[in-house]
Amino acid sequence: MSALLAGLTLLIIGDSHVTFKDSLLSILPDELTRQGARVVAYGVCSSQAADWVVPNPNNGCGAAQRVDDEPLGPPNMQPASPPPISSLIDKWHPNVVMVVLGDTMASYGQDSFSRDWVDQQVKTLTYTIGKTACIWIGPTWGQYSPRYGKTDARATEMATFLKGEVAPCAYVDGTALMKPGTVQTIDGIHATPASYKVWGDLIVQATVPMLQKVKDGGAPAL
Repeated sequence: MSALLAGLTLLIIGDSHVTFKDSLLSILPDELTRQGARVVAYGVCSSQAADWVVPNPNNGCGAAQRVDDEPLGPPNMQPASPPPISSLIDKWHPNVVMVVLGDTMASYGQDSFSRDWVDQQVKTLTYTIGKTACIWIGPTWGQYSPRYGKTDARATEMATFLKGEVAPCAYVDGTALMKPGTVQTIDGIHATPASYKVWGDLIVQATVPMLQKVKDGGAPAL
């Protein structure tokens, strides 16, 4: 085990990409605890940024939480509200909050997304995270399917927009980590276990230097 991140507590929150076995809920805690961090992860399927400030009870497709690398059970498939980020920060006292959100705010299948609405969503969350160091992981590529309507063009548009929105969080652009067409999915948005593993490993590579900066008393700026 590496001690690179020993003494660091990381709180991860996100949507369905952090809710199910073989998703980022498996990859990120496994890898980051291996490097010495304490990792607490909460995922709520379909959650949007402001839902983590003012809980929205209408997210009914699954929720899960995981502490460190504990074994993963099945998600709670009952309607679930994200726990408020302020209460999670008070409970776990994280050095860093990692946010994995983007797809749920991109209005896939529609002609456009509301920039004002996304701005309000993002700012509501980043304001509440406050002075805690923060890293925001933006969406990566998918595959078009009629169910969700995700396209490379909209993923690029959302990823680029978020880059200018998430400050003071540092930003990791998921579309910059992998090439278009390389992410295999089960439904257009949710990756196969193999693609989640690649994406998760690349997130770890991108964020470990940032996490080390926080551990050493700095900010996780790129």
